Amino acid sequence: MRSHVNKTNRRSFLSPGCLTAAFIGTLAYSLCRVSHSPVLDPLVLALAAGVLCRTMVGSHIPFAAGSTPAALICFPIGMTFYAVKNLNFAAYATVRPTSMILAALIVFVYFATVLILGRLLGQRDRISYLTATGSAICGASAIAIASPAVDADSDDVSVSLLAVTTAAMVALFVLLPFVATTAGLTDRTYGLLSGSTLQMTGCVKAAVMNLPFLRRQLSNEELVTLALSVKAARYLGLLIAIPLFASLTQKRLYLPWTLWLFLGAGLLGTWIGLAWSDFYHTQLIPMITPLYSISWSIAMATIGLSADARQLLSNNGAKALVMAFAGCGAAVATFFVGSMILG
Repeated sequence: MRSHVNKTNRRSFLSPGCLTAAFIGTLAYSLCRVSHSPVLDPLVLALAAGVLCRTMVGSHIPFAAGSTPAALICFPIGMTFYAVKNLNFAAYATVRPTSMILAALIVFVYFATVLILGRLLGQRDRISYLTATGSAICGASAIAIASPAVDADSDDVSVSLLAVTTAAMVALFVLLPFVATTAGLTDRTYGLLSGSTLQMTGCVKAAVMNLPFLRRQLSNEELVTLALSVKAARYLGLLIAIPLFASLTQKRLYLPWTLWLFLGAGLLGTWIGLAWSDFYHTQLIPMITPLYSISWSIAMATIGLSADARQLLSNNGAKALVMAFAGCGAAVATFFVGSMILG
């Protein structure tokens, strides 16, 4: 019996769905690495390529069933390595308390705005949860972490990720530069604004590396460090988002295994960083960063191969876009109000 199960598992991993997802995910990561663009996200690219492939091939190849084993393995691997790198509790000691408070306030506003609008618009709950998490914390990575906790299906992930990514691009290239030049912000304030409100880490890097015409107070290195430190503080929001939205999905208090995996990996990474700092920064982080990116790219490709492209253009897709844009606008407004209050 065990031999039969093992043979079945091997066949499923060699199925067209798994092999195609592995190819798409690896290719997406490689293209992003070659492009050297901080904005191009391999997870988004892999998802889009998976949806396109599914649309072109249709149901002639059973992608959805065959790619499931790849997702079951790649999601936990990506989550573990992501937490080891990004959920470093020791690093939060370097962030100013006012910046931490402002980041927490903006995460709350993102959550509240997206969830309230989702309820008013009649959006599917899981799309609302994923859109709120991706907007408030870290875009595609946050959606990848939250999706198993809320038992989201492929269409939920696809719709929410498209909405969050679209809002992020508009915020990066239009909204934030317009606000910065209109308000006469300094580069320091613009770095804080970017780190506090932009959805994806790559967008934060791109924002501070391509500043609009602003009065300079910091060097390029200091500005990048400031913006990314504030952005890193928002990762803590996942410790709230995972149990909160999992409990809302289950309609009872529920602490999913993904929460313990994410928290445990973060504590492990923090301990390694404190005990063996040189090894952590010079060897471990460069090694695990591509591993979690490739793992999640493959997982997103499996989702794309299982998704219905029509859902992206459906009423749910339009509602998700409204929710993502409204959340971003509310977050930017909260930044200025919070900055005045906190000084």
